[in-house]
Amino acid sequence: MISRVGVVADGASGHLPADFINPIFAYSLNRKLRYLYKGEWFRFREGGVEKDYPSNTPNFDNEVRLVRMYDQKEKYGVDKVDAIAPSEAAEPLLIERNNLIVSVFEAGHYLEIKGLESLVVDEFHILATCKSDYPRPAFGMWGDNQSITIEPSTEAVGKFTVNRNRGGMLTNYGNTYGCFYGFDASQNKQRVMSVNDIGHNVKTETVASIDNIAIGRKDSRYYNGEVLEVVMHLSDLEQHNGSTITNNTIEYYNGYQ
Repeated sequence: MISRVGVVADGASGHLPADFINPIFAYSLNRKLRYLYKGEWFRFREGGVEKDYPSNTPNFDNEVRLVRMYDQKEKYGVDKVDAIAPSEAAEPLLIERNNLIVSVFEAGHYLEIKGLESLVVDEFHILATCKSDYPRPAFGMWGDNQSITIEPSTEAVGKFTVNRNRGGMLTNYGNTYGCFYGFDASQNKQRVMSVNDIGHNVKTETVASIDNIAIGRKDSRYYNGEVLEVVMHLSDLEQHNGSTITNNTIEYYNGYQ
């Protein structure tokens, strides 16, 4: 297991992203997301052999590929669903940088999340730590006339999109984004979309008929960039608690550049 240096060890019960309210999925390459979680974080391929981390540590002098990210959530009535590369050709590269494990996606690399599509509605919070030079879908959900994406960018303004609604994503939060789409209690329950508490009122866009969820893809658009962590909550996570887990995650990954 890789030893972390120079970051906040956000391990107190109730302060990890999957502890405030149970998410519908929780994936991370670098930490447990639930205080009582004792399972593996991801599966990797090295030299043609698959192993699990943190029980086994990759040798990054070799080529190491990401096979799956294990779902760390525990939610009553909702099965754990891993994010899985559908083929070896779709497996992102894994590297180590500044004591962090980073998945590197190039065109054609992605992880599928199957079995949770029917749970997605038009109130949610997605927490993602990821980085790309230009806007491309680090995370996507789509179906017939439906599209939700998180598209980070260091060279332009990143995008959080919900159908025709658009929100800007700034990079001054250490490449961690808390993307909220729902109703703002402080604005008389007006519909808003925001990223790291910066947002605006939007028209209601009904989210239904989601058929696909993926890390590194939205339909025919593929991602070029990095992903470390993705967590998704529904409306049972109140907006201010979404802000709290976002700020904790920004602090945890404050060395990720």
